[in-house]
Amino acid sequence: MSSVDLAIVAIYVAGLFAVGISVGLRETADDFLILSRRANVFLVMFSVVSSWVGVGVIAGTAAAAYDSGISFALTGAIGAATAVAAAGIFAPRIKSFGDRYKAYTIGDFFGVRYSRGARAAAALTIAGVYMLFAAVQFNGLARLLTVWTTVDFRVAVIATAIGTIAYTAFAGIKSDFYTDAIHFVVMVLVLLGVLVPFMGASTHGFRDLRSLPASYFRPFTFGGPAYFFGGIIFGVGVVFVSMELWQRIYASTTQTTARRALIASAIGVVPFYGAAALAGLVLRARGVPLPDRDTALFVMMKTSLPRGVLGLGVAAFVGTFISASNTMMMVVSATLTKDFYCSVLAKQAPSEGRLLGIARAMTVAAGVGAVLLSFAVHDIVNLSVLALFLLLVLLPAVIGGFYWRRATATAALSSVLAGLISTFATAAKLGTSAFVPGVIAASVTFVAVSFFTRHRPSEVVASELGT
Repeated sequence: MSSVDLAIVAIYVAGLFAVGISVGLRETADDFLILSRRANVFLVMFSVVSSWVGVGVIAGTAAAAYDSGISFALTGAIGAATAVAAAGIFAPRIKSFGDRYKAYTIGDFFGVRYSRGARAAAALTIAGVYMLFAAVQFNGLARLLTVWTTVDFRVAVIATAIGTIAYTAFAGIKSDFYTDAIHFVVMVLVLLGVLVPFMGASTHGFRDLRSLPASYFRPFTFGGPAYFFGGIIFGVGVVFVSMELWQRIYASTTQTTARRALIASAIGVVPFYGAAALAGLVLRARGVPLPDRDTALFVMMKTSLPRGVLGLGVAAFVGTFISASNTMMMVVSATLTKDFYCSVLAKQAPSEGRLLGIARAMTVAAGVGAVLLSFAVHDIVNLSVLALFLLLVLLPAVIGGFYWRRATATAALSSVLAGLISTFATAAKLGTSAFVPGVIAASVTFVAVSFFTRHRPSEVVASELGT
């Protein structure tokens, strides 16, 4: 990159850290974990879109388009739009529960509705999945940096992780909401306002795409019909157990705010999938060799964007990476803080200051764990898909917990364990489709065990949740 581009990136990142420090100096534990439930429609919408289309999703979509065409992006875009809109419809129920029980996590729901054991199983699942998501984000940015610099991959991971962990541990989710608005605007300007038109205006415009095989424009190329339809259907299910969405719903000012923000977000995520896929297709059509498929979008930016705009584009991706990593680490932090420290380790409710300190320490632990995982994560697309759908083992217990009075604590715990065991047992053979037997096992177990077990005295059944 030119000195102008480097300067833009440095100024942008310095500005983000300044915002984080400013916010962190004045926040409470509730601000750090849940923005004290004061997020308006725009803050929630910007945060949902920025978190959803992180580096892992964008880089993975471009890589899949380069290798196999539009299928992965089409599945992702339709699934994301449908899923987030569905979450908007379900949001008032989550918000009502969160306000009544002062909830911060999905684990809080399992603890109130079911039992401490069910809460622990759900929390362990969420912590593991989101730590992997954070590792994917670290991996994605490190690949971005290797395109423009000579920095070694491992050094790039460690360097970006240190800064991001420090930022997140100090600023928490409060600054994430505010900086997400900036990232959203910049990403729209760079990806949709500049990169796509520049790709179209270069040498042959988009005419090169006609040279691609017909399979590149079929919806079933990536994973076949089962993945396409299953990805969309199960993608809707994922949002009901995606804790970053629960956090943003909890943080909303009202139930109406949460619903409107999520429905608007359903429209906002689609263009990013399209821009990323287009970059991968154009590179493939032009015969540009890519030793590392996950750098497809970054190579397109490097070859298409003029000086200055390139720096803004890199800055936007760095900012989006920080935002998405912040989100993933805050999910793990909240889970470790509320579902393990406060519920298991603490003998009494911690003071405000101590709770804030514990939350920050847990954030550092989450970041370090993600860094260690990132050295073992090399396949962004497949690992992201598997991790995302692993959350589905929680779905029967969540939906049953809200709507089915017969659902029991024993069934919830058994369901999560059966789903996890089945998914991991079939992952080596089925790959990204391993979630299917996992969801089936979780669902069948949940229904069967609910019919043969009774409620515990501590359970709060669906009709008593007040949602």
